[in-house]
Amino acid sequence: MKTNAKNRQTGFTLIEVIVTLVLVAVMAAMLTSFFGTSLTQSGAPIARLKEASNLQLVMENIVSDYNRLNALNLRYKWQPSNDYRVGSIVTPKTIPATPDGGHYYKCTGAGTSGTTEPNPWPTATGGTVTDGTVTWKESGNIIWQKSHSYLVGDIVVPINNNGHYYQCTIAGMSGANEPAKTAWLPTTSPWTVTDGAVTWTEAGTILASADPNTTKTILKDNLSYYLTSNPARYGNGYSVVTGETKFIKFNTTTNIEEASGNTDEKCNLKVTIKDSNSGRTLTSIFTIR
Repeated sequence: MKTNAKNRQTGFTLIEVIVTLVLVAVMAAMLTSFFGTSLTQSGAPIARLKEASNLQLVMENIVSDYNRLNALNLRYKWQPSNDYRVGSIVTPKTIPATPDGGHYYKCTGAGTSGTTEPNPWPTATGGTVTDGTVTWKESGNIIWQKSHSYLVGDIVVPINNNGHYYQCTIAGMSGANEPAKTAWLPTTSPWTVTDGAVTWTEAGTILASADPNTTKTILKDNLSYYLTSNPARYGNGYSVVTGETKFIKFNTTTNIEEASGNTDEKCNLKVTIKDSNSGRTLTSIFTIR
């Protein structure tokens, strides 16, 4: 007996394919509605983190520059019964009448200063003194000193701070008396001061503000100038928010920021920067102590 085998083809029918596609589409729709935008925007948190990190890095660079310039400023003398934080800088309220009178001191132990000024202030490098509950450390010698040997490139600030600092351009021994205020701020260019055998040249200011003692153009070496003229100094991918970068002052009664327009360097300096891509902003307030 002879049997004929029929040819059989295997595979999916058209109906099976259509049913499969429909099921896949339904499951995809259910997954999308369940996870929401967590799949489509999974990279957004990383992008936001990068933007925030960039702004923070830029602000850290600004803070570093501000600290460098502020260390030259030293416009606040020691005050009795005052709260000082770590890193605060003071100069003696009464400058000693010796060549060792040009030191400044950094707070290494926060607290409240005493009712009377330390006497004597340490003059040895790194020397410390206890003042009430504050600890001060000798951190350098930048205030002008009489009968002192200076080298080219040395920097000083006048005892009666005028907002400027000066660089030695001709080495020698300073005079027995500090140059007069009018000598530190001459009325004509160049900004040079003869001091014994030393010649000082005005090297810059700390923060941009009107100088009440002269109408001359102030040489620019200050944070405000760098922020407006050379923002790339601090990083890329950001801009300075001009209207929010200014000197501000708080009302002592209400603790609310007073009207804009303050240019006094003794006010707080408010700096706001903005990420160029996201528009996110970061603000810091700087104070001189």
